[in-house]
Amino acid sequence: MSVKKDSYKSIACSYYDQLEAYATLGKKLKLVYLDENGKTANKEIQIKTFETKNQEEFLIGTDDFRLRLDKIQSLTPVA
Repeated sequence: MSVKKDSYKSIACSYYDQLEAYATLGKKLKLVYLDENGKTANKEIQIKTFETKNQEEFLIGTDDFRLRLDKIQSLTPVA
């Protein structure tokens, strides 16, 4: 039995720009996202860089956490 991978949905350019700004400023962020099982998960993260692979965009954290950008539900700066 094969598992069907969900197709990537591009994010808005303005949202990508905001993610890049957070990365540049080294902001700590509260990330709410969908995990590999489609369940909501939370994580505190700092964005290190971004990667494109197979026409999908990924966020890479300073702890090497990797997340496809369309799995992000919300991202809030931590005070």
